[in-house]
Amino acid sequence: LNIWSDEASTLYTTENGLAATFHNVFADEKQAPLYFLLLSAWREISHSIFFARFFSIVCSLLAITIFYRLARRLFDEKTAFWIAAFFALHPFLIWASLEIRVYSLVILFSVGLLKLFFDGYLSAEKEFSGKDARAPNKAQIGYVLISIIALYTNYYLGFLLVGNFIALLILRRGRAAKRYFLQMLIVGAAFLPLLWIIKMQFATAASDVPTPGTLAEGLRLIWNSGLNFILPTELFPPEEITTVSFTRVWLVRSAILVGAVLLFKKRRELNPNIFAFGAISAVTAAFLLLAYFLLGEIYVEIRHAAVLFAPLILFSGLVVKIIFPQRRGGAEQTEAEKERSGEEEKRNSARSARFFPFSLPIIILLSTLLILFVYSISTLYPQMAKRGDWARVAAFIEEREKPDQPIIVFTVFDALNLPYHYRGVNRILPDERFFNWGSEGEYGAADSIRKENDFVISKIPPEAREIWLATGERCQTTKACAPLEKFVEANYTIIEEKNFYKERVRLLRKK
Repeated sequence: LNIWSDEASTLYTTENGLAATFHNVFADEKQAPLYFLLLSAWREISHSIFFARFFSIVCSLLAITIFYRLARRLFDEKTAFWIAAFFALHPFLIWASLEIRVYSLVILFSVGLLKLFFDGYLSAEKEFSGKDARAPNKAQIGYVLISIIALYTNYYLGFLLVGNFIALLILRRGRAAKRYFLQMLIVGAAFLPLLWIIKMQFATAASDVPTPGTLAEGLRLIWNSGLNFILPTELFPPEEITTVSFTRVWLVRSAILVGAVLLFKKRRELNPNIFAFGAISAVTAAFLLLAYFLLGEIYVEIRHAAVLFAPLILFSGLVVKIIFPQRRGGAEQTEAEKERSGEEEKRNSARSARFFPFSLPIIILLSTLLILFVYSISTLYPQMAKRGDWARVAAFIEEREKPDQPIIVFTVFDALNLPYHYRGVNRILPDERFFNWGSEGEYGAADSIRKENDFVISKIPPEAREIWLATGERCQTTKACAPLEKFVEANYTIIEEKNFYKERVRLLRKK
């Protein structure tokens, strides 16, 4: 797969060693630094695109391992296997594994924090009342250390830390909550060096929010991310809702209604873990909603909601487990049941449990999930390419180009992509100020990025008789590129044109 703009940004940030990476993270990326520093060190082994992606793959494999170990603490062995399989094969985890970006590491840290939280606080209630109550256990020490590392990796992981504290309060684990709070003071003290930088980053990001969002729109965004974590369809939905997604919405709405009724009937069977992971998921979602109001829609898209992925899956699994308990048979029978049944009946029961371990509703659910997983993955890379299809764009230009045909890429941020695939003879422009641009008005309007249009026009060499121009989907679906297109129409004739996945390439000749 080709890289796209965010991945190109990561490669650009991390390609010149740790010192340059540290500077670029705060000057350009405006994010927490640790992922980029780790990747920069990782890339000292190899600078290939594959090897950069392999870091994310390793993070996902570790996350699957830890997730399964946590699931074994929450479910019986068979259910733990299936919930871990759901997590491991989920289209969102596959997508994150193929991104040269922080999301896979966020998932790894979120799962690690949940596992250590469960071991150190939720399942260690007796340790807070004995004579050793003042001494933190190994899980708590690990939790504090991972919390510090996590915050230096992605600020949104702090949502989990608050959610875990709220879970202890809801469960009325007063002593555990007190210790947790005191230990989080250590985490806060370790995080102090980044607070000033966060303040500056926040001011920059907030200034790019065009208009205040509405509550309904914010809830819709968080709801869509949650839907895709439970029943995925298009992780990055098109403008018009598809039939599959429309059907999914009503399936989930119906399931929530039916599930609420069934949970009420089985309310005496609810265990503390359901309330704990429900609280963690709800608090995380609430903070994402707050981020929407403070920073805008772009900062709460599904990739930024990665911190919600693991807790929501675990909460949903706990709910499904209560509503549809596993069929009992064979090894799951009580001793009294075994005594009442004959040897032949026990053998038949064991055979039935082996081949049909689930009730009919669970079998239907698994079949539905399988179909949705396949569909969702197929929509992620519909032409076996990521946004821009830059590998094919580069090959197309290399086959047809001649010297002295500079390549102009718009938007400026997209100009980061082509150098990692292109091996031709012409210069790629712009070659500077990749991170200096933002919205100047309503998204998609003719003057929404006027300064960026003017800058790219100024970079076109006036002496070049022919140029290549690559423009992204934004230029086809909105009026944001109107100034550039008017300049092209007035000064150039189209010699050749080809559309790629969310990218258009034209060879232009001066009039």
